[in-house]
Amino acid sequence: MKQLIFAAAALPLLLLAASVSCRAQPDDDMAWPDSLNTAKDVDYLTEDEKGVIYEMNKVRTNPKLYAEYIKRERSFYSNKRIEKPGQIPILTQEGVAAVDECIAALQKALPTGVIRPNRNLGKAAQLLAKYQSKTGKTGHTGSNGSTVSDRIKRYCTEMNDNFGYGYGITFGENISYGSSKPQDIVVQLLIDDGVPSRGHRVNILKPDFNTAGVAIDTHPRYRHLCVIDYAFLVYKP
Repeated sequence: MKQLIFAAAALPLLLLAASVSCRAQPDDDMAWPDSLNTAKDVDYLTEDEKGVIYEMNKVRTNPKLYAEYIKRERSFYSNKRIEKPGQIPILTQEGVAAVDECIAALQKALPTGVIRPNRNLGKAAQLLAKYQSKTGKTGHTGSNGSTVSDRIKRYCTEMNDNFGYGYGITFGENISYGSSKPQDIVVQLLIDDGVPSRGHRVNILKPDFNTAGVAIDTHPRYRHLCVIDYAFLVYKP
């Protein structure tokens, strides 16, 4: 029997507060194959939600090259402060040390397979995003105390069937607060400031995941949030 793995990681409040300002997007002058844009033809995601999957696939298939984006982000750091022209300075917990650690980790990481979009995982992610958009809450607990497991099982027939027959499913959830821009979201989760386990980065790079659902919404306190639910499921677009 395969062991059930819950790979979600908590997001600390200082990182949340650090995400209020909208970050500038660096110019994407790197060449990435169109095959990584696995969500480009689906009709149930926004362009930014499609972009999150595209960015994650860039990291997964070429983490060493993606480290160049993190190096660009590093140029805006002054110790624990992020200072960008025309923007309010942001105070992080770990500062440039977390950025350097992320760069080193990506340079050593092995490439893995692409993530494909999954409509039902998207519904699970949207359920939490809508709840937090209305309530201003944060974290992985949804309405009526629901967990990521509850939300995924509600929408994913594959997972319900597998649980019903006693099999385990690998799944996880990432949440980013502060930006609706795909690259900002993924860079924030990769650096994972203030999270000792770097659980958000682990989820992005996890070889066991082959599908994801993405939901971006507004947030009363942090302007935007992005919920990403991951699983290993039979692919259904």
